[in-house]
Amino acid sequence: MNRNTTLIATASVLIAGVAAFAFLRPGSTDESSSVSQDPTPRPSASTGDSVSADLKPTRKLVRESKEDEAAALIEQYGDSRTALSRQVVDNVTSLLDDVLEMGDMMTSGQGGQFGGGDQALRGVLRGTGVELDETQKEAASELFREYQKRELEKTRNAVESLKEQPVTLMSLMLASDARSRDEISEEEYKALQEQSSGELEGILNPLDRNNFRGGQPMEDPAFRSGFEALLNEDQSSKFDTAMSEREASEDNSRQQTSITEMPVMDLESLDKSISSAKQMTTGFKSIMQGMGNLQELEQQRQGE
Repeated sequence: MNRNTTLIATASVLIAGVAAFAFLRPGSTDESSSVSQDPTPRPSASTGDSVSADLKPTRKLVRESKEDEAAALIEQYGDSRTALSRQVVDNVTSLLDDVLEMGDMMTSGQGGQFGGGDQALRGVLRGTGVELDETQKEAASELFREYQKRELEKTRNAVESLKEQPVTLMSLMLASDARSRDEISEEEYKALQEQSSGELEGILNPLDRNNFRGGQPMEDPAFRSGFEALLNEDQSSKFDTAMSEREASEDNSRQQTSITEMPVMDLESLDKSISSAKQMTTGFKSIMQGMGNLQELEQQRQGE
């Protein structure tokens, strides 16, 4: 094993524990991870003046509505607390931008074997009760790649919505901050959690480690139906038995949790926690980028 191969293997070990970050269901596109202060969408130059004119009334209403909501938060919680809540939301979306970028690297093969290959497939097959032949493994790996891509797209859509409308999450964080000091009741906080759940659907709790275990492909209808179609009669029988046993003994503590289920805490503590998680994702993203560069260099040398 030469030096470059050793470096790749070492880096692989370092990021194994966080590879599953890429399959959050809350992203972003390839644009900057900073959150725009004016999220109102703008038409491209090709849309024409007539379309732009038609959108102006809608834009004005949207902007005024969001400004009213933000103003209400400032009135209730004060300027400094509201500004801090926005900072935390910005860090959440930036963290998820990193998650999306890592996920794209995984599914494209730029991160070595992370998120794909035999390692990923072994995780998918664990607890299914079946062993696949090589042809089945190849087909199952493709099904898993397609599942990963769908999850990443869900992530992009959900976080784009969060970027466009951060006030809902800001409001929830401010209420959590108030609840941590007994300034609002548990009932009031629970009511706001339920109210926020619809608007924040698809954004997972970044402080719950159970959310970063590679997703749940067997709960995805498209993946599961495709996987079952690969099995022969004996494998199907074993698979059905294993899935029935798994569902009967499902550990609720392993279920994914929404961002609305983050623990109640003051904003300073939440800011520190999210910032720490953001530092980790940024660091691991850099490691994966380095792994991709080393992998490319190794391939070039092998081709010489």
